[in-house]
Amino acid sequence: MKITAYAIKNKGGKAQPFSYERNLVANEVLVRITHCGMAKGDIQGIEDEWGDTTFPLVPGHEIVGLIEETGRQVTTLEKGDRVGIGYQQEACFTCTYCREGNEQFCPDQKVIAVDCYGGLAEYIIVDSRFAFKLPSILDPAKSVPLLSSGLTVYTGIIRANLKKNSIVAVSGVGGLGELATQFLDKMGHKVFAFSHSPQKKELIHQLGARYIDSSTLDSQAELHRKFDFILSTVNANFQLDTYLKMLKPQGKLCLVAQTPDKLSMSAGLLYDYAQRTIYGNYTGSRQAMMDMLAFAAEHAIESRVEVIPFSQMNEAIERVKGGKVAMRVVLEQEK
Repeated sequence: MKITAYAIKNKGGKAQPFSYERNLVANEVLVRITHCGMAKGDIQGIEDEWGDTTFPLVPGHEIVGLIEETGRQVTTLEKGDRVGIGYQQEACFTCTYCREGNEQFCPDQKVIAVDCYGGLAEYIIVDSRFAFKLPSILDPAKSVPLLSSGLTVYTGIIRANLKKNSIVAVSGVGGLGELATQFLDKMGHKVFAFSHSPQKKELIHQLGARYIDSSTLDSQAELHRKFDFILSTVNANFQLDTYLKMLKPQGKLCLVAQTPDKLSMSAGLLYDYAQRTIYGNYTGSRQAMMDMLAFAAEHAIESRVEVIPFSQMNEAIERVKGGKVAMRVVLEQEK
């Protein structure tokens, strides 16, 4: 079938009308898109910051829509179901990673912006195993950021294997940080949030955390060896040594965002009377997605979003690119 979409034809370009042919096969579903996120990750694709964008690019890696048609082998979804679709659209399901339930590391995976088209379109066809039924309690627009940002931070947190009532911190309270703060709070931890913006103090409290001024971390002696876990969601440079010093001897630091420059560190901070860990996290597995959505539904976790009509997509892209948004941007198809 012919799918009507909007594509970026070359690096840094604007979204223009575009169409492509895609036929439904046995294990796939046809989804009518109702909502599509426009996040920093999409801008990075448009600007080819990772060097792997395939043009023409149909951006949008956080998608919500309704099932219109199912392939003959699909048994878990049916027409009318509301589903969420994230960054990954395919995996081989035969490699070691897939067999272990870590499809996100499949060497033959297909992801939006690199291998396939995204959600800035009227429809999308995707492997049914990567279309996740949304709990009815979740708002379609406010749940959009869960499908990539939410999955990324949730998986990073789960990997830390934290004990209840751990003392934890989130660095940065943007799209990733807002969700991470809520997850950690609802998991029963004592949460702090680092931000350079005092005006976010009230929001941080609403999310279930205590505010710490990130510009004065070095001078706050009481933070030394305080945290069991720190999650960094910032795209700005920071002093890695400062973060390591704030970890308890067996504390863990998880990075889920790219800094503009390389980070340097004093290696001794990992092992000097300590056993500290630094790790990163790349999206999450299918099971992690299902667990995350169920947890979000149970605890009413959602994002603050600004809903913008699809017809204003280029204005939305420019605003996100320029950092002129106070919350996550979600494009909505006009009814």
